[in-house]
Amino acid sequence: MRKIAVIVCLFFVCNVVFAQKKLRVGEKIPFAKVEVYNKDNQKTSIDLPTGKPGSPDRFVLVLFFTTQQPLKQIVDINQRIEFILNRFQNNACKGASEIEYVTVCAEEDDAKWQTYLKDGNLVNSKFKGKKTNYLAKGGIQDKAVQVFGADKFPSFFVVNPKGRLWMETDSAKVLERAFVNICRTNAAYSTADISGKLLIGEAVKKPLTDHNVYLVNQLQDTLKTAKTDGYGDFLFTKIDTTQTLSIRIEQNDKIKGGPKVYLAKQNGEMVGELTKSSKGFFEYKLLKADVVTLAPIEEEDDITMKYKKFDKSGEKTLSVTENIYYESGKFNITFEGELILDQVITILEANPGVKLEVISHTDSRGDDASNLALSEKRSKAVVDYLASKGIDNSRLTPTGKGEAQIKNRCLNGVECSDKEHELNRRTEFNFLKN
Repeated sequence: MRKIAVIVCLFFVCNVVFAQKKLRVGEKIPFAKVEVYNKDNQKTSIDLPTGKPGSPDRFVLVLFFTTQQPLKQIVDINQRIEFILNRFQNNACKGASEIEYVTVCAEEDDAKWQTYLKDGNLVNSKFKGKKTNYLAKGGIQDKAVQVFGADKFPSFFVVNPKGRLWMETDSAKVLERAFVNICRTNAAYSTADISGKLLIGEAVKKPLTDHNVYLVNQLQDTLKTAKTDGYGDFLFTKIDTTQTLSIRIEQNDKIKGGPKVYLAKQNGEMVGELTKSSKGFFEYKLLKADVVTLAPIEEEDDITMKYKKFDKSGEKTLSVTENIYYESGKFNITFEGELILDQVITILEANPGVKLEVISHTDSRGDDASNLALSEKRSKAVVDYLASKGIDNSRLTPTGKGEAQIKNRCLNGVECSDKEHELNRRTEFNFLKN
């Protein structure tokens, strides 16, 4: 399987032009190794493809950042990059199954870099693959920076397995399409991880734990076997999704005699009921839509794209659910939350006739009254933030629902996984056209 190592170096500087010759598409990268410093202040190097016989067959994505721009911008671009890479890490296609993500900060002051790593949450990455952060101590004049001769920022550079520049862009969308093209070029078929949860019962659904789960193709061949954990969760990795696939389990004492068996996402959202065959086992035939649902890939459209589709439609209301993350028991807006809310502000500024209702929900942990009060405070905090950026308060309505609208089985007293509880900690944005 072709490996794609991805090095992302975030570059946030303005109006800087380097004197050296600009690297052009198709040219050999000047240095096989670029010297930088690691978090322990030790000089090290970033491996770049050399194209020599026997060398790893990999692509490298390069992007740098400095601390000259607001931390919020760096958080934003980091999240966009992680979002794009997560779509391909172990999920998109054969040829893009292993991705490495590296950031390089062009900054002479080590303390500033450390502050950005911590406050920007660059260390606690949401990227599913390996991620490493490095420092280029020479700032924007550092050799590690000048190798690529960047003259517009942010810029992304993709190096091919031969060690040559494959493409350069300053657009995340173009970068995403580049990975799609890499997959199409290098892959003969699609692969994906398939995860799920098995539940039994009707009115009250409980996890089917410690139970063998089989992934079967149309020829009745068993492709993979897994076992459910204490929450009923299971995972199959690197599956050829061009086949017709089924989830199958055998009867045992837990399900003998009639309890219904259901397939759900690991967050508790229901997918469907397994049917009992004449041979006694339970099976669920996966449709293409089910494979997408069960592949742990984030939804592609962000709130802006969803609104654009809504704006072109004849619909009068749009409800968008987002996870606005808060510290436990608190309601202050974090950097990550502001990034989502800034998208909402852009929409409202461009559409002055649109009103917005903000509805916050909590999970069932804690008492009902406290959760209701907390959700109301969180919705009001969101509205206050929007108003502080110039959105008229008359267009904004905050509402708190507490734990009144739990979306899965995780009601009071039910033991659930963190993924299941997370589904219920959500904020809904209801856009209303006049």
